[in-house]
Amino acid sequence: MKLCAIICEYNPFHNGHKYHIEESLKKSGCDAVLCIMNSNFSQRGEPTIVDKKVRSLMAVAGGASAVVCIPTYFSCTNAETFAMSAVKIACSFNEVTHLSFGSECGDIESIVELANFLYKEPVFYKNAIKKYLSEGYSLGLSKVKALNECINNKEVSFKNPKTILQLLSAPNNILAVEYVRALLKLKNKKITPITVKRQEAYEGYELDIDFKLSSATEIRQAITKSKRIWNIRKYIPAKSYYIFASHLKENNLPDHELWGKIALYKLRTTSAEKLKQNYDVVEGFENKLIYSARESANFDDFLERTVSKRYSSNRVKRIIASCLLNLKANVTKKIFKEPLPFVKVVACKKDKKLIASLKNATCPVVMRRLDATNALKNDFAKELSVVEDQANAFYDLLIDLPENKQIKKADNSDIFEKTIFVENEDYILNKTIME
Repeated sequence: MKLCAIICEYNPFHNGHKYHIEESLKKSGCDAVLCIMNSNFSQRGEPTIVDKKVRSLMAVAGGASAVVCIPTYFSCTNAETFAMSAVKIACSFNEVTHLSFGSECGDIESIVELANFLYKEPVFYKNAIKKYLSEGYSLGLSKVKALNECINNKEVSFKNPKTILQLLSAPNNILAVEYVRALLKLKNKKITPITVKRQEAYEGYELDIDFKLSSATEIRQAITKSKRIWNIRKYIPAKSYYIFASHLKENNLPDHELWGKIALYKLRTTSAEKLKQNYDVVEGFENKLIYSARESANFDDFLERTVSKRYSSNRVKRIIASCLLNLKANVTKKIFKEPLPFVKVVACKKDKKLIASLKNATCPVVMRRLDATNALKNDFAKELSVVEDQANAFYDLLIDLPENKQIKKADNSDIFEKTIFVENEDYILNKTIME
């Protein structure tokens, strides 16, 4: 069975994601789609709108065949680390033949061309980045300026330089380049990268697809603002919508105000020495975090004081997440050096051929309790598992999970929870939801 891997967040799953799955199957000619999805915390360093189980079931209802989880340790990291962890997971499955990702440009040739350049990373390019960093620019903007300088100085040439420059300025393009770069670093030649151009939703703009589109960000904002679910229904596939609405009928949204208050408490009361052990707390930034937290009345005020030309809002949020979730820098770096200790399958269609394909892997694939016991054989695996449980407990606090559910979950470690095997999509739908 040929598998096409898709790296995703699905925060939440919507029509655009369903379109991506369908187009990926067409372009790749694969038999099934394997989604590699982040944990309960996003790459922007925020709690996801619903947990990974709900998002996994929404994905399966929307066309995915199986969903595996990126550990929390790598979910809240920069594009390079996030991409390496996700691509490493894809490479661990022997029957994954394609890796599909969305991009603003839709130009796979330019993406591969730039990824090859960044993989080689010539000295003249690295020196240009250092120059712009020394002028106080963020790493992302320094890369754009350095690349533009190298092109203008004719130190490097590309087939389509205008597209190349845009690749480092748009979020999905950036990730696309990092995915291909990770494949190059891992020297993986069996997986073919493909891209699907993102379909943007504009008022009055005629799309070549027959459903309503809205970004995940706009959907989250609409729900958070109105506290209602029905008004975004047209943007989510019907079966996925029922799963989403059913969950939100019984559970609260993550409390971002509580998240911010806990963050301020943590930063005000933790020593600089301990803070700098966390992921991406570098260049003495721990002192800036402590000072800003002590001087700020609320989290928004804290962000305003902390964000700078060098440290973007998303980077600061990722750093805060690493401090709150105890994501140690030395453990995060292991994803570049050590073999993947295990892959956890969250949800999967109950298909013998598919399950056999997933088990054909170079690392332990966890579906049942016995799989977990076999997977927890080294310190790296144990650290990932412990932090996953801590992150899940934190997330449950943010959504104010009912006491009976908290007690039930407290008795179970995440890695030991059985994969949700979906026999029929309809069985996961709650038909009692108001139309």
